[in-house]
Amino acid sequence: MQSFLLGMIAMASAVAALLFLRFWRSAHDRLFLWFAGAFLLEALNRTFFVLRGARTEDEPIYFLFRLCFFVLIIIAIVEKNLSSRR
Repeated sequence: MQSFLLGMIAMASAVAALLFLRFWRSAHDRLFLWFAGAFLLEALNRTFFVLRGARTEDEPIYFLFRLCFFVLIIIAIVEKNLSSRR
């Protein structure tokens, strides 16, 4: 059951990444590109977790993936706010 739910989260993250890529193509706003990369990274994290058959997320590699996910989102928000001030 846990693998099924993690697969659903990975699929939803991949769909979100594709939607942000579509928004980026139409608006050419880098915020959408940063968000697409972040959600693609989250989808890869969940997929990697399921394929390795891990039971807990206590290994540092999973924290590293998640840290990069949140750092990309923070970068996107900061860049968007700095570019709007110019």
